[in-house]
Amino acid sequence: MGRFFQSSLKTSALSALLLVIVGCAGSGDSGRTAARIGAGGSYTGANFGGNPLYYYPNVGRGLQPVRVAPGRSFQGGAVAPTAVVSRAVPRKAPSSLYAEVKVHRDYLPKSAKGRRGQRTMKPRYITIHSTQNWSKGADPWRHSLALKRSKLGKLSWHYTIDEKVAVQHLPTNITGRHADFDGPGNKYSIGIEMCEHPGNSRMHTVDRTAKLAAYLMHKHGIPLSKVVPHYHWPRYGMNPPHKNCPHFLLDNGKPGRKWRGFQAKVKKYYDQITVQGAAYASR
Repeated sequence: MGRFFQSSLKTSALSALLLVIVGCAGSGDSGRTAARIGAGGSYTGANFGGNPLYYYPNVGRGLQPVRVAPGRSFQGGAVAPTAVVSRAVPRKAPSSLYAEVKVHRDYLPKSAKGRRGQRTMKPRYITIHSTQNWSKGADPWRHSLALKRSKLGKLSWHYTIDEKVAVQHLPTNITGRHADFDGPGNKYSIGIEMCEHPGNSRMHTVDRTAKLAAYLMHKHGIPLSKVVPHYHWPRYGMNPPHKNCPHFLLDNGKPGRKWRGFQAKVKKYYDQITVQGAAYASR
């Protein structure tokens, strides 16, 4: 009789504890909660009032908890962790930044004077110019037309930019004539001209130029230190040898605070397509 009574108490205690487990799932739906408990009482994902999820492998042995990942059932041994790979990505794709520049290709024909005798190159620098052309309507398309018709003699460069678009005149693996005659500025640099015609926004032109420079840095592996003003390249035999260009990004004809501000803008856009942003988890 005593043994039967003790056995009944143990059975009642076990039943009561299971009811508490079922009833504390937090949702009030005991049917769905009960379905989470498998054979042998394995718990597969309910949360006890916001506490971590535990499996109680043997209720009769003092409730020894074993932590179980949500949605997974205990299989009688150690729970193998799920591999989580942290992936960090740039905040913006290079192609997205390039699209913002709105580049239109309008290459010089090989018959144009600015294209004759040009050689292939692997660009090492990006040279920034200003057109100093204040004529009405002297936008990128007008400059492109002048280059194609050889109206500017043997001069040629790679891009002309204003507040709205960038027009590309030469492939970036072809030399131009825009910096220092037969020097390294022509042999190894991509030339970008910024428009100055009336009504054109200088601020938006400079911003678009910074985006293009950042994209070209990424594409060709060019460091920020080699994004230079036309001033950087001495024109031997001319006085002064260093041209005040781009004049609105120089201080008293030399690189200073304004040029450093432009470099900071270029770096900001370059970081957007190269510096990794917040990581996300991938299983």
